[in-house]
Amino acid sequence: MTIRRLPSWPIALLFFAATLLSRIPTFAQSVLDWDESLYFLMAQQWRHGHLPYTTIWDNKPIGIYAIFAVAQTAFGDRVASIRLAMVLCVSLLTFVVFRITRALTDDDAAGLVAGAALILCSLSNDGLSSNTELFMACCTALAVWVSLTTERAFLVGLLLGAAFMIKYVSIFETPAIFFFFLIRHRRPEAGVRMILGAALPLALAALLYAAHGQLGLWWETSIASNFRRVDAPFTAQAFDYALHMELLRWGTLYLAGLALLVLAAARRRADDLFLAAWLLGGAVGVVAAKSFYDHYFLQILPVLCVILGVLFARLGRTAWVRAGFVAAALALPAWAAKTAIGHILAPDIPGEIGAALKDQPGSLYVFDTQPIIYALAGKTPPTRFVLPSELIGRSLPRVAGDDPVAEIQRILAAAPDFIVRRSDPETNPAIINPDVYAEVNAALAAHYRLWQSYPGIVVFQRK
Repeated sequence: MTIRRLPSWPIALLFFAATLLSRIPTFAQSVLDWDESLYFLMAQQWRHGHLPYTTIWDNKPIGIYAIFAVAQTAFGDRVASIRLAMVLCVSLLTFVVFRITRALTDDDAAGLVAGAALILCSLSNDGLSSNTELFMACCTALAVWVSLTTERAFLVGLLLGAAFMIKYVSIFETPAIFFFFLIRHRRPEAGVRMILGAALPLALAALLYAAHGQLGLWWETSIASNFRRVDAPFTAQAFDYALHMELLRWGTLYLAGLALLVLAAARRRADDLFLAAWLLGGAVGVVAAKSFYDHYFLQILPVLCVILGVLFARLGRTAWVRAGFVAAALALPAWAAKTAIGHILAPDIPGEIGAALKDQPGSLYVFDTQPIIYALAGKTPPTRFVLPSELIGRSLPRVAGDDPVAEIQRILAAAPDFIVRRSDPETNPAIINPDVYAEVNAALAAHYRLWQSYPGIVVFQRK
């Protein structure tokens, strides 16, 4: 019997349209997450001829900066470029999840359910921002799709290597995909090809820095600092908060994942065992840093949506049963998506500040608020440590290996013409370094006057 498939291009176009429409509110906001602003500045500096890490510090691999640099080149040197990049990423990821689910279930409707779930669920857990997790997950899901539909071992490895160079925690999903390919295609030599493909992006990054005499800098910032980062202590408070919020946002997806794990243990079907291994590997990646930030959970969203589609396909063909399953499964994610979009519908204060400062001559230091203001104002950061927590925080200075007070003194000695800071700074000494604030407060009192005040942010000008 010949199964008539839905054509791919209308499905891809539908997913793109749905993703774009659901994310239109993000285009009005300069900041949705601290990290995306850092990546934007890093990519901007790269396009100006400065390799990542040379003028701005961060501990991520270079893949996300490359994505942002391509987006800035293609769509313009503005924040909208990274919003468009995320729309394209989620559209592609949704289509890939559709194809994976259809390949596993032989059911178009199941694929559509999985794709729709991904679009909806990606709007919560900080998925509106242009962060690393969804870009990484797109590469990982592509590797799964290629494993299911082709015998291109090198390409599978290359995609896994690309995911690793966007965020290192993708490494925890790699074994499941690696062995799935080997078992599915029964070609032991393919393992060598996958390893070579996976190693290529990392090797190219190392060669790039070696060619510029910066291999040591690359190793220290992008590799060694992450070993210091994983030493962060586990906190029950962060875990309890994450558990509570995840159950409220994606609780039904986690129930689907748990059901699949039970089925995999009971029936030991090859596809179920692979999905279980993929999910468990991703879960290890989520908790590896022990920080439990919302956006970390986006790593396991593709496999959760595939699992949802697989369970949907096993319900039979009764329309009301299928409809009830979808309604029950997506009710919590729909509420979470509505809440997330509602939270970003606010005035773009950093955009207003950036526009006001762009017309002003002189230098700028953004102390403890949004670093995207540098880009919006067209100013060069006076420090490598543009993310405030790298200087004012308690944990990141240790990871970065900097001396916060000495760096603040150096910045202030250069007498920046404008200093931007929060009007209601954190005061808990367990969270911030009061010595850093004392330096800035003293400089502001002696040499600056209030220039403009905005909700939550104040701008000082040198006298």
